Amino acid sequence: MSMSMSIKRISEIFPGDPPEALEIRVIKKWRPFTKQQEKMTDICYLLVDSHGDAIEAVVDSNQEEYFQSTISIQSCYTIDKYISIPSRTYMPAIQHRASLRIGKYATIQPLLGKNLPTYYYKFASYKDLPRRMELPKLLTDYIGRIEDVSDIMIRSGKKMRKVIIQDESRNIIEITLWGDKANLIEKRDSMGKILAITSTTVTQFKDKLQLESTTATTTDVNPSIPDLNTYIDRFKNLGETSHHQPREKMITITEVKSIDIADNLQNRYKCVATVIDIQEHRNWYYVICSMCTKKVYPQRNDFVCEDHGLFAEPKFMYCVNTTITDDNTNANAVFFNDSMNELLNISCHDLVITHNNRNPKILPEQISAISGIPLLLYFNFKKDGTIAINKAEKVSAFPPTTPDPKMGSARKARQLATHEDSSGKKSKY
Repeated sequence: MSMSMSIKRISEIFPGDPPEALEIRVIKKWRPFTKQQEKMTDICYLLVDSHGDAIEAVVDSNQEEYFQSTISIQSCYTIDKYISIPSRTYMPAIQHRASLRIGKYATIQPLLGKNLPTYYYKFASYKDLPRRMELPKLLTDYIGRIEDVSDIMIRSGKKMRKVIIQDESRNIIEITLWGDKANLIEKRDSMGKILAITSTTVTQFKDKLQLESTTATTTDVNPSIPDLNTYIDRFKNLGETSHHQPREKMITITEVKSIDIADNLQNRYKCVATVIDIQEHRNWYYVICSMCTKKVYPQRNDFVCEDHGLFAEPKFMYCVNTTITDDNTNANAVFFNDSMNELLNISCHDLVITHNNRNPKILPEQISAISGIPLLLYFNFKKDGTIAINKAEKVSAFPPTTPDPKMGSARKARQLATHEDSSGKKSKY
């Protein structure tokens, strides 16, 4: 008579325990962050069992090809002959005393017919976040309603996107998605939906808690979890999403010049202005690597990245340096890629390659044509004080000047005097 295999629960694993068979589903795979890139020697998997408990499994990156043919994301396996070790001491993805070390000695057998969880979330509360900034900097899963999604931007040579969410306690949290993670959420049709995000780091800027993506981060909009409808009902009680209200403050260029940049790097503004000069001594576009967003350099008919070599098709990005005015004050401003795409309705790549405008110091007529046109400009400040324009719309004319309250009072007084004259009473004017 054959005896059934004893299956161990993930929650029962301690460092140094002898291996016992685990029945698991592989949820995701990532390379853990390390401050020394040359020491990125591990690949991590997140495993979950039938009880909903999870553990990290670590394999040597030199054996990535072997495990790529052995382990598939979202597949189920029976795993044995692993080594149980202490969990990572820096940025662990989950709170567990142990993790698994898996090598070629381990046995990994496909497991069919088992209904194991297809996700793993351990959502933190807002009050948990400050502790997550302390060592070991446990990565954070969070859930909230999407309030706003920015366009993709380039900051310090890195691609990024900002997402604003509101949790069920009405806390507003800004999330920064870096690099390829910026592609995980699309702006279109995402506002008002529920976002579950995993494995973020907690940071702080001017006393505001924020979340930033890591290599382990995943996102799911309206995730397929049993509690989804419960969360939707809770967020309905918060009222309309704040993206229905204007998030950018309308100001004048005179006011722009009086702003303390250091205290307002996170704020966004808008103003109506016209371009009165395009600085032709500055390049109107730059070129980046399509894999790492670093600057690339021309090499004969191609471009070369210091990390990824030759590229026949890198990314061309607008960067148009201008002087703008609202008829009262002038200021220097830079139109970045998204704003120029909207104004010209043509990508930088097409303007450079298809229309043969390869010299970055010779302005194409399409760009020169934006001068003198009233524009509604959406912008923020960079650390060096640059006005960075990320969105621009053509408008028919400048908005009317805000009436001076004193002038309004004088007008009312004159109207009152006229009324008194017509009634036969003596006017004091």
